[in-house]
Amino acid sequence: MSCVFCGGAPVTKEHIFPQWLNEYLPPGRQQTEQARYGEGAYDTTRQSGGLDFTVKKVCAPCNNGWMSQMEDASKDVLAPLITGQSLDLDLISLRQQRQIALWATKTAMMADQFQHKPVLPPQQLRRMHTHRAIPGGTRVWIGACPQREPLVTSHTVRVPLTGVAAPGNPEPVGFYCPMKIGQLCLYVYFPAADVVIQHGREFHLSVARIWPRRSSDLPFPPPVQPRNGEAFERFADALQESLYLYTPEQAAEHQLRES
Repeated sequence: MSCVFCGGAPVTKEHIFPQWLNEYLPPGRQQTEQARYGEGAYDTTRQSGGLDFTVKKVCAPCNNGWMSQMEDASKDVLAPLITGQSLDLDLISLRQQRQIALWATKTAMMADQFQHKPVLPPQQLRRMHTHRAIPGGTRVWIGACPQREPLVTSHTVRVPLTGVAAPGNPEPVGFYCPMKIGQLCLYVYFPAADVVIQHGREFHLSVARIWPRRSSDLPFPPPVQPRNGEAFERFADALQESLYLYTPEQAAEHQLRES
């Protein structure tokens, strides 16, 4: 097997969620939940000494090189949001939004590799390696949760995209990865098609898009938040189910704009 990012070999184990998050865990063994939807689905709960979810699909130079550098560059931006230090209304700058979106995309890519059949095409992972590029069409929304524990709650969903394929073409498959990291909530969506996306109006006060790039700094945290980890999972599923996808032609015809 070769590295999914650069094609090198041999591959080593790479943590889906970085080990620096363990410093925010309480002492002792933790109850962790690991879930996968779709083909080969399962949902298991077990005792763990830390965030030890790994995939053996990344080479050591990538693991210890650019991926480690990305974690170092992201930690200062993420840590206050994870720990809830920004309890008062604050602003997330455009630069910070891009760094958060890049980190969330890389983490979602690793979560995709945990699936029975990964969705993202190899060229998108290669561009992440060579250009630190978020794949075209990727959406990243940000939100918050007032409860820090469980420290990490995440799952992956394969999403058939109906009604957006050109006549005679196969139906594309998207990928959705919501993740709650402490008090920070991120929702990453790879639609695998050129579409305009709108979410339900009921989510306007709960999430804000940070990728594609906004035009201004973002007030944070949002006024409406899921109250705990279980509520986050329900909220994340409801957000995905509310997403409505339009082709560019449909959006232009009805004068629709991205949420």
